[in-house]
Amino acid sequence: MSYAAAIGAIECFNSRNAVQFAKMVLEHTGFIMAHKKDNLAEEANPQDISLLEDLVNRSRGGDPQAMEAIYERFNRPLFSLIYRYTSNREVAEDLLQDVFLKIFSNLDSLRKTETFVSWMYRIAVNTCFGYLRGSRSQIQRTVPLNNVQERIGKDAAKSSDRLMKKSLDDAIQSLPTKMKAIFLLHDVQGFKHEEIAPMLGCSVGTSKSQLFKARLKIRERLERGKVI
Repeated sequence: MSYAAAIGAIECFNSRNAVQFAKMVLEHTGFIMAHKKDNLAEEANPQDISLLEDLVNRSRGGDPQAMEAIYERFNRPLFSLIYRYTSNREVAEDLLQDVFLKIFSNLDSLRKTETFVSWMYRIAVNTCFGYLRGSRSQIQRTVPLNNVQERIGKDAAKSSDRLMKKSLDDAIQSLPTKMKAIFLLHDVQGFKHEEIAPMLGCSVGTSKSQLFKARLKIRERLERGKVI
């Protein structure tokens, strides 16, 4: 961690601003992805929304080109979300295919086309929950967020960055399942609490409180590990 980043971390920590601290750490380690929600919800312009609705309607009719377009648009953010749960690239790839199979097989159950994105993410989250329930070894498995290979001779700054990434990943993996889901959907994927609540079947207030607790737990774990 650079001197400036270290000072920022200390100031955030001393001020007990958990939200500012969590965002600072996530941004520093590169954990927050640049493609949040991929032009979704109100962030999308009317043409994007209209195009997505058209693709969904055509997919309902079995149009393979429309299905492929939906896959190309959402496979990356969905894969990233699934990988955060499984910590295993091969498993994440398999689950991703399962998720899209469920999406295209159940389009007729989607009542409102405009809710397609949140409906799709709910399928992905539930699929991850199902995998975790059936995987006894998941609790003990932690993998770095980025597959960074250790190289002798790297300078101290890069070594510190690797330590921060590994420590952050371990902290996220240690969160309770639902708390981790809210943290990933909000701070990584960029969804709002009003969107997360129906995905996970909880209230907006619960989503907010769970996110706050998740950020506190991450901060406390990094402090115990003397990473900050």
